[in-house]
Amino acid sequence: MKKNRLKLRGKFLVYVILLISLFMGGTLFVVERNDKKVILSEGKKRGLSNALYLAALSTSHLLVYDYTKLEQNVDEVAKEPDIVYAMILDKNGSIIAHSNREDLIGKALSDPVSTRAWNSPAQLIQEYHYPDLDADIWDIAYPIHQGGVRWGMVRIGFSRRNLIVEIERNRQDLIVLSLVVLVFAVLAAVLLAERISGRVRKLSVGALSISKGDLSQKIDIRTGDEIEELSDTFNRMTGELAKNRDQQKQLIDQLSNKNVLLQREIAAREKLEAEIIKIERLRDLGEMSSGVAHDFNNILGAILGRAQLLLEKTKNQHTKKSLEIIEKAALDGAETVRRIQEFTRVRADSRLFIEVDVNELVNDVIEFTRTRWKNEALARGIQISIVKEFGEVPVMMGDPSGLREVFTNLIINSVDAMPEGGTITVRTFGEGDRAIITVSDEGLGMSDDIQQRIFEPFFTTKGKSGNGLGLSMCYGIVSRHQGEINVSSVPGKGTTFTVSLPTTLTGDVKEKAQKEKTELFSAKVLVIDDDEQMRAVLCDILQNSKCQVEQAGSGTEGLSLFSKGSFDIVLSDLGMEGVTGWEVAQKVKETSPETTVALITGWGTQLDDEEVRRRGVDFVVSKPFRIKEVQQLVSWAMALKHT
Repeated sequence: MKKNRLKLRGKFLVYVILLISLFMGGTLFVVERNDKKVILSEGKKRGLSNALYLAALSTSHLLVYDYTKLEQNVDEVAKEPDIVYAMILDKNGSIIAHSNREDLIGKALSDPVSTRAWNSPAQLIQEYHYPDLDADIWDIAYPIHQGGVRWGMVRIGFSRRNLIVEIERNRQDLIVLSLVVLVFAVLAAVLLAERISGRVRKLSVGALSISKGDLSQKIDIRTGDEIEELSDTFNRMTGELAKNRDQQKQLIDQLSNKNVLLQREIAAREKLEAEIIKIERLRDLGEMSSGVAHDFNNILGAILGRAQLLLEKTKNQHTKKSLEIIEKAALDGAETVRRIQEFTRVRADSRLFIEVDVNELVNDVIEFTRTRWKNEALARGIQISIVKEFGEVPVMMGDPSGLREVFTNLIINSVDAMPEGGTITVRTFGEGDRAIITVSDEGLGMSDDIQQRIFEPFFTTKGKSGNGLGLSMCYGIVSRHQGEINVSSVPGKGTTFTVSLPTTLTGDVKEKAQKEKTELFSAKVLVIDDDEQMRAVLCDILQNSKCQVEQAGSGTEGLSLFSKGSFDIVLSDLGMEGVTGWEVAQKVKETSPETTVALITGWGTQLDDEEVRRRGVDFVVSKPFRIKEVQQLVSWAMALKHT
């Protein structure tokens, strides 16, 4: 009997040690492999994140060829300990910025790794042996695209040396931990073998029942020794497992609810990040468009002024017709520039916000556009109808003209999106302190890519029939009302534009005395403008209006002339080198407060009324201007002087 007992104990020990060894070995293998995968994967993510960061940081500077900023960007990224090198390539594949190899600037690399990276249409991660470090690294390439055009590429070298060291260190720790666990497991097995007796089967049967989920199972062993204590402990454990199972179920339910909340938060963050990226991109485009608009205003001002002067002088009808065509073209160009300035959203609109009945305004827009969505559609053999679902919307403060332009554009876009006809649904309702207006159609719809770019200026899906400024202008108008405009579309199933406007805005009360009729006064005028053509046009207009005119090509020259003479009015450009229009106004008012100061500038629509008054400017005329605007300015200035 004693022999059998020793044999059973020996078998138990052998089996337990073998099983523990296999388990620990398998666990060590799996944990070490997964640890290696995780470390390498996180390393790649870090490297790719640095490449994406460098690309995002450098895209705008690459577009304007700001090589100094690009060098600063690669130096900043190269501060990361695991970054071996960072470089930026231009659209021809030549290096224009490198973190540690200035000798490569201007060169195109032709090694296999560089060739594969440059030929890859998307991001590419290559592993290769870097001879300078005598170590394996990842070369991470990320192309830079803008407007569907590839402008260059970002490449960084990410060292694997620290990752390999970390993997080896973790492997050693796992081995030591496994040996310690194995020793303790063997000792535990020896102790258990001493306690196990012929009641093992009964315990095994009870444990088997519990493992199948029968937590009501009770093991009744009365031996008066450790086995009895084990059975009692087993029974208590079973009771605790039953309680834990209930608690676990509750925790799983709670975790499920928290996962739902977490997913919502992640979705909200992703939406916010996408919105921030869109705002940054639109802001950059807006700043560029604003500068272009200013330059075009100067050019159009000279064209329009000369055309109008010639129209007043010529008697030839054929010449008049040609000049009228030039005048109309210049005015059309000015309207396009105005739309660009609407998009920039930096314009401080001087028009007053007044009370607006949203339902009445939207209904007026529907009636204004009836010719487009009904009459023209019927003429083309299709039928388009508009369904109005107006709810209660509080009266709000806003710019009725701008808002009408927004909803007119949305309805016309819906009409254009339904070449086979259909129904447009316009809904209004209040939601908290906001007015919500939706315009839905049953048209062609848009893909996700188009939806991402729909508010960008000059982006259009209408071909030559559209200029791409309508929706970008809507975006600017809604933004100035501190509102939001969003689009939701499914290809083939239609599109919905949603405009959300706050109903808590307030308007300013401002009044300006204006005369409907322009009276010509003989005034002495000083014209200051660094644009020779624009200066000449202004002088001709004023001289034809019975004014005495002196002119200056810079702010410094203008102030010198002003100090030597007496002038009723000073007309100055705003953006001039050296002394600006603001400084001219300040100096003139300090010397002669009664002298009228007016700015004639391509930035006119973007100047804030409060700043204009604070700077000592009495009037602002936006380029391009009509002759009557200049004449009216002189008339107002002289009328105020004689009152």
